[in-house]
Amino acid sequence: MRLLQEQLSQSHPQNFPHPQPGPTTAFRSDIDCVLVRETDNPEHLPNKLGFASERPGFMHACGHDGHTAVGLAVAHWLVMNKDRLCGRFILIFQPAEEGVRGARAMAASGLVDHVDYFLGGHVGGDAKLGEIAVMDGGFLASTKFDVSIEGTPAHAGNSPELGHSALMAACAASLMIQGIPRNSHGETRVSVGKLEAGEGRNVIPAHAKLQMEVRGETMAVNQFMADYVYDIFAGVDKAYRVKSTVTKAGESETLMPCPEIYPVLEKVMAKIPGTKLLPRVHSGAGSEDCALFIRRVIEHGGKAGFVLYGCNHHGHHRPDFEIQDEISLPIAFRIFTGFAEEVNGLK
Repeated sequence: MRLLQEQLSQSHPQNFPHPQPGPTTAFRSDIDCVLVRETDNPEHLPNKLGFASERPGFMHACGHDGHTAVGLAVAHWLVMNKDRLCGRFILIFQPAEEGVRGARAMAASGLVDHVDYFLGGHVGGDAKLGEIAVMDGGFLASTKFDVSIEGTPAHAGNSPELGHSALMAACAASLMIQGIPRNSHGETRVSVGKLEAGEGRNVIPAHAKLQMEVRGETMAVNQFMADYVYDIFAGVDKAYRVKSTVTKAGESETLMPCPEIYPVLEKVMAKIPGTKLLPRVHSGAGSEDCALFIRRVIEHGGKAGFVLYGCNHHGHHRPDFEIQDEISLPIAFRIFTGFAEEVNGLK
């Protein structure tokens, strides 16, 4: 991690030397894993080939390890081909994409404010192995919440009336969150992913913690969902006589379109042998905090895009996720290096 941070700091436009004047191009890779326990099925490709997770409960179930591998390979290629390139390159290895917590601070630092071109990408999604596509929409805006609830302990048998159960309050809130009205102005999603509560079987639970999220097709729809979360916990506090603390743990937004970059990307992608260039993708219900980088670049006058390079996966964030890396990742490598040649190649 320290090495990646050093590389990132050295790649700031003010510090990165360049042999020939030209545009500044940034490539972004996310590096974090998912809290999923990898399957022990011997037919699972990582188990077959010996690169399954060594840490129970932590798994690259979204392909970010593949993204990192592509980013490092691109970095090596840039150095090896520096005499054929002009301008500057910024290589971003971003932590904490899961939970959309990583890009906001990095973008706010000004890292990409002077970027002319920005490119991010993801393995899988709606694209199968050999399929590639430019995304012109499809990310849902999302807000992630951490909630702690403080109740009052009491003897569950002798004096239950003296206690105020944080566990029951958390359960009630979870059910009400699932019942947040959907919105006619766009798709919505809601998930309570984790609930921990209680001290023992005969004690009224005094503490509970939840991790949850809402998503919306637009920022307004997402905010509609988020407002209900605050109201629900305010109501639960009164009904169950507990105290809830709702903390925004992460937030991202929809994918800002940049039509100027799409033909350039598709020109590059159409040249990659053995692939099928799909029509532009504007679908899906995932969220991606790369959208924050993309908006920042566009708002500062640059051009930014996001691509998909497919794999035959069984669903993201699942214990049997796999990406056929020896086929899918070289395709991604060619997209990124081809784009570098297109916009930064010596003319």
